[in-house]
Amino acid sequence: MWLEYFKIARKVLVAHKFRSLLTVLSITIGAFSIVLMSSLAQSGMATLSADIEELGGGRLLYIWPKPSEREEAKRVSYSRGLTKDDRDALLERLPHVVDRTMFTTLNGRDVLLDDGKLIQTDIVGGDGDFFSALHMQAVRGRFFTDEENRRHAKVCVVGAHFADEAWGGDAVGHTIAIGGLRCKVIGQLSAKEYFGMNYPFDWLRLVVTPLETVGEVDPDEAKARLTLQMKLDDIQSQGIVKRISNALLLERHNGQDDFQLFDFSGVMKKFESLLALMGVVVGFIAGIALLVGGMGVMNMMLVSVSERVREIGIRKALGASPKDIRSQFLLESIVLSGTGGLIGVVTGLGLSQLAALVVRHFKPSWLNVVSHGAVFAALGVSVGIGVLFGYFPARRAARMDAILAIRR
Repeated sequence: MWLEYFKIARKVLVAHKFRSLLTVLSITIGAFSIVLMSSLAQSGMATLSADIEELGGGRLLYIWPKPSEREEAKRVSYSRGLTKDDRDALLERLPHVVDRTMFTTLNGRDVLLDDGKLIQTDIVGGDGDFFSALHMQAVRGRFFTDEENRRHAKVCVVGAHFADEAWGGDAVGHTIAIGGLRCKVIGQLSAKEYFGMNYPFDWLRLVVTPLETVGEVDPDEAKARLTLQMKLDDIQSQGIVKRISNALLLERHNGQDDFQLFDFSGVMKKFESLLALMGVVVGFIAGIALLVGGMGVMNMMLVSVSERVREIGIRKALGASPKDIRSQFLLESIVLSGTGGLIGVVTGLGLSQLAALVVRHFKPSWLNVVSHGAVFAALGVSVGIGVLFGYFPARRAARMDAILAIRR
């Protein structure tokens, strides 16, 4: 019986192609919006989360200097700011630390190339663990060692885009001058950047020198921007490591709180909240489109009922029950809205794939994620719209009097 209802519904909808197309289009836009926007949002969050997790995610802990909020007089009794001695003292006594590095940045510095060309870029001074801690890879040459850092070696490693801009690709073997410091390029980084990781340097255009060497360029600024990054064995260890770090640094700094502790666990929670909020916004916008589409479905079904009054009367006279008539028109409404939802889902999936290809051209680390929840939601809501907005026209058709309907 339902197969016959479906065949009749298909014939009726095909008979009014343009009207059906306009009605389907409104449902299609709503379903398309849900799938496309949800997939792009989840892809962005997945890329962001993957890059953060690759570096350590919620296990990352940072310590950097800040102005003290306590009495000025006590500052003269110790070396201000974060120091390498602070780093060594912390790492000797801190538990749960599995990886660490100390680095500093000099932003927007002019670099003179060996061919006389001048380029402005970010200078980073890092210890021997800098590259491994930040998961950097060398496509040419090598990284400097901790031994080279201790003896102030005049060497450096450059980013992929810096190498392209400066020498058209291969940078190893060239020399650069930063202020009064001349260093030899011994390594070139891959074109890997971490989406959403707001480090104080450009991942692709930086120049990395040994931490001890960069102090020769600008000692005051290099010391003022020292940052200690640590990765812990578990996110649950953040609390105890932060408490011990705070106590040790206060002891070493004569009670002055001229340092700041920052962990990524709170940031990860904010990312999750942001994703949930984006889902609500997407659902709200798409819901409006589907609501408008549902009104279009109801309008079309009411027109269809008005045009087929005589058909309804004849079918009732031949023995069709009100339930049969109601089921027929309700199925037509479901087919109409369900078709729109299916087209919208397919279109949304296709465009999300296309968008991923475009974004990946600019962000190679972009992950393409299909929001399966959005797909099922779009299909389910589309069918639900057909039931909700098709029920009233179907009930109206079912309640018609057979004799009056035939006479009309």
